[in-house]
Amino acid sequence: MTTAIKPTPVEAKWDVKKVRETIAEVFALRQMATMNVLAKYGESAIKEFNKQINANKAEWYKNLGVKTPIDLIKAMAEFEANIFGSKIKIEGDEKKASLTYEACAIWNAMQKHGKFTPNQQKEQGEMFEQCIKGLGSEFGFKAELKFEEPCATITFSK
Repeated sequence: MTTAIKPTPVEAKWDVKKVRETIAEVFALRQMATMNVLAKYGESAIKEFNKQINANKAEWYKNLGVKTPIDLIKAMAEFEANIFGSKIKIEGDEKKASLTYEACAIWNAMQKHGKFTPNQQKEQGEMFEQCIKGLGSEFGFKAELKFEEPCATITFSK
């Protein structure tokens, strides 16, 4: 027996925390699936994918008016905090700026669903570092990523 439902409007009822957690989990799951598929096509497929992602991100940030390392750090932090719910601190100026993840919502979601081995964690960190360096190069910035448990810090400089 099938239960029929008359046309019924569905209202958005989730609070902001639930929306952010859900977005982070969906994004993380999609990212892991994408990387798993691309890995079957080799390192060059992953590099090409990341190159296109970085070009798209850079274009988006440039449309927001990003020109300096502090502009980029602010834009990245605002996006991650508001969309995914990451806990972030920023500091710096027009020449050198840093973003420190006190809690990265995407990484936490990937950990929850990916159940990574220590080697896979290392590989994910290396991939993230390459993405950060690629994004920095789109702006002509030097990029550095440091992992100091439990935080990761991204620094861009001219």
